Amino acid sequence: MANVEGRATAITVLTPVKPTGRFLLPIVFWFGRNATWTLKKLQMLSFIHFARWIVMPRLPDGEKLHYRYLFFESNFNGLWDQYIDAFSEVVPARMKAIWGTSYGFPGPIPVEPFKAYIRKNEFVANHYWSAYPSATTTEILSAQRVAAALDDLRTRSARLDPDAFARAYHAMLSEVQRDL
Repeated sequence: MANVEGRATAITVLTPVKPTGRFLLPIVFWFGRNATWTLKKLQMLSFIHFARWIVMPRLPDGEKLHYRYLFFESNFNGLWDQYIDAFSEVVPARMKAIWGTSYGFPGPIPVEPFKAYIRKNEFVANHYWSAYPSATTTEILSAQRVAAALDDLRTRSARLDPDAFARAYHAMLSEVQRDL
């Protein structure tokens, strides 16, 4: 299936930006990066590997475009419909602030017109690769926490007697039990 590698899915969307978007998008993006309280809802979407928006005044080869375009790309675990549903439900104001600068944007709610808009402006990736196709973002983060805890235990274990090691090992297991 296009745009899918294992459990990961890619999405690429290109939309023409209204003239006012040229001035509004830098403000929206600055606010999104610097107002940390706005990121809390996005952090709830732990199935996202990566997401970014770029404003394109020209093509990579230098050709100037009639409009500026909003380029969105993301990689995530799960189904396309679930991904769009989550954005519509969890961060509708952010979606409206960003894509509201593009022509034809129907708003994030109700979700079906939003999905139709995304489908209309979506491009299939020519190439898509995933470093961990059989793992979700949550599983990868859990594995990193377990690896860090094991490294810490390994470092400390050289100077522990067997009883102290057993206590440290059990403490480490308790600490990472949600990640196992």
